[in-house]
Amino acid sequence: MNQVNPLVEQVREQGRLTFNRLGIPTMRLEHWKYTDVKRAMAPFMDHLGDPPAEAAIDTTAIDALAMENLDAYRMVLIDGRLHQEASALPQGVRADSLATLLAEKPEQGIEPLTTREDAPLFNGFVALNAAHARDGVSICIADGVQLDKPLYILHISSGGAAHICHGIHIGSQSQATVIEHYTGSEDTAGFTNVVSQVRLLQGGSLTHIRLQQESSRQTHIGRVSVCQQRDSRYRSHSIALGAALSRVDLITSLAGTGAACELNGLYLTGGRQHADHHTVIEHRAPYCNSREMYRGVLDGRSRAVFNGRVVVHEGAVKTDSSQSNANLLLSARAEVDTKPELEIYNDDVKCAHGATIGQLDTNQLFYLKSRGLSEDEARQLLTFAFADEVLASIDIPTVRRHIEHAAFSKLPHGVDIEEILV
Repeated sequence: MNQVNPLVEQVREQGRLTFNRLGIPTMRLEHWKYTDVKRAMAPFMDHLGDPPAEAAIDTTAIDALAMENLDAYRMVLIDGRLHQEASALPQGVRADSLATLLAEKPEQGIEPLTTREDAPLFNGFVALNAAHARDGVSICIADGVQLDKPLYILHISSGGAAHICHGIHIGSQSQATVIEHYTGSEDTAGFTNVVSQVRLLQGGSLTHIRLQQESSRQTHIGRVSVCQQRDSRYRSHSIALGAALSRVDLITSLAGTGAACELNGLYLTGGRQHADHHTVIEHRAPYCNSREMYRGVLDGRSRAVFNGRVVVHEGAVKTDSSQSNANLLLSARAEVDTKPELEIYNDDVKCAHGATIGQLDTNQLFYLKSRGLSEDEARQLLTFAFADEVLASIDIPTVRRHIEHAAFSKLPHGVDIEEILV
């Protein structure tokens, strides 16, 4: 029997105690008042800490779920366990299994598991992750390394509860692209709870693409916490297409002068899906820039939530920040709750925000129909144009095309997407 390291056990115990006190977030909490996770979590409450059964590795099945023709360094996790034999990494990149670090280098392994209750949007799921996350990927990009290909982290769920913890360290003057892709077979019901800690040193640059494409019976809870040093650049693309209920919190701290972030998001829901996005951008240093654009397309009786908060702290002079959230309702029964927020404790700043909710423009529909398009084709084209404004900023054509196909195959009317993408 393996001996439990006291450092690891201390972090685990703290997570358990915190979760026992906080529990699953309820709608009585301000940041959860539009998202009821109680019903979605009911099937898993009795075995939240049980590790998923060891899943067999099927190379053919992995390739079928992965992004087709993507030229990238790949890491594969099945039900939260990293499979080294299905992974390949370049030189200059150290990627360790969290499970390995906890066993062999516990002082490093506990770092991404360590939590602070005073952190923005902290909740019981974060504590639950600290208590039960058994594996994940710890990526360290050395100083001055510029990767020639993306790092592709493929998460495959076959059911049950999986707690995953990632750590991403971008060295000084380094540059990388990391893709997190969450997927699984359509007939599985499960719970994914993932926390990613990202650190960018001076001059570091990271493009972070997060695609949630899980089963329609899945519950997905995610948190990305980013800390940026001087002159670093962080670009996020957060895409939510799958799961019955999903929630992603993204918090970035611009802690060094000249740091910049760009947060792009797209959620496309149908049926009775529920997608929730909460973001916090904290301007803590002077001369920092932030840009944020989230868009949603809702059909059926689905519901979406967006809450974006920008905080400009004292001393963060010359802040330049803009935020927008736009939503397109394709059904009279679809619903969205949006709340952009600004907290400014300085005078010498430039900040703007806005939110819109609407339906397809009848004048634009009439124009396209007058040019020979059918009603369905016109609707599909306008919907595509609305959402693709977010996807246009993804500069890897293979990834962008995969997301476009996955997203717009969900839309009604059944128009051939290839005709639109030409």
